[in-house]
Amino acid sequence: MKKDALSIGTTLNYDIPLKTQLPMIKTAGFTHISLGGKLEHSGYLNITGQMNLKEITQDSELKICSIHAPFKDVDVSSPENSISLNALDLLKRCIDSALFLGAKTIIFHPVSISRVDSIEDRKEILLKQIYSLLEYIGKKDIQLAIENLPSELINDLVFFSLDKIDNPKYGLCYDSSHDNLLSNPLAILGKYGNRLFTTHISDNRGEKDDHILPFEGTFKWDEFTKVFHKIGFKGIFLLEVEMRRSAFQEPQEFLNEAFKRAQILLKQSNKV
Repeated sequence: MKKDALSIGTTLNYDIPLKTQLPMIKTAGFTHISLGGKLEHSGYLNITGQMNLKEITQDSELKICSIHAPFKDVDVSSPENSISLNALDLLKRCIDSALFLGAKTIIFHPVSISRVDSIEDRKEILLKQIYSLLEYIGKKDIQLAIENLPSELINDLVFFSLDKIDNPKYGLCYDSSHDNLLSNPLAILGKYGNRLFTTHISDNRGEKDDHILPFEGTFKWDEFTKVFHKIGFKGIFLLEVEMRRSAFQEPQEFLNEAFKRAQILLKQSNKV
């Protein structure tokens, strides 16, 4: 794990503009941010947004570690050719943006959130799409991280791609909140920890994808730290937490608490 580096997603509250978010994130102690998939918040796909991001990250002395590709109505494994090609084009634009902004990781979903049908039909399509993206990346310093979702059906697609594609630039983004809604939490991390590129660390209360702070919900953090210790993760520890259902509703207090709890998790992981 990269020493003294901690990141948080700009998903914490989309009602707070980035220009306001970033100084608070820096004050809390974070060194990096991950751009959320809501394009209207950051504008990372257009040149105006990119130039603005360059300026405000430099002003706040924060770096961008990763970019979350848009996922609403973006279906990279769709059996409908026009839909999957549009998603492929969008992901290539995300790669271009990441290169411009100095981000190293693109996080993406294997399906649109609203589409969970035809998983078997999607498997070969997804492989073809990922191979196209890896070819597009070539020797550039970018990696692709597919994210586990709160659906065992969809995760079958995630696991299939990881099993089939043995490429050092293709790996996993582990989302603990998503995992906590499944029947066997941490099995994913245990099996694919050697492919872990980045994390979406957060909690929930076992019913909804709340993305609250660690220790606010029911996720088994003691077990997590044991598994995480064994992995020997070399990347940047990233929280993807949101204020909407957290007990902490003042932004700076929320961020300070997020940083404190991330440090607790890392300390416990190093102790095991």
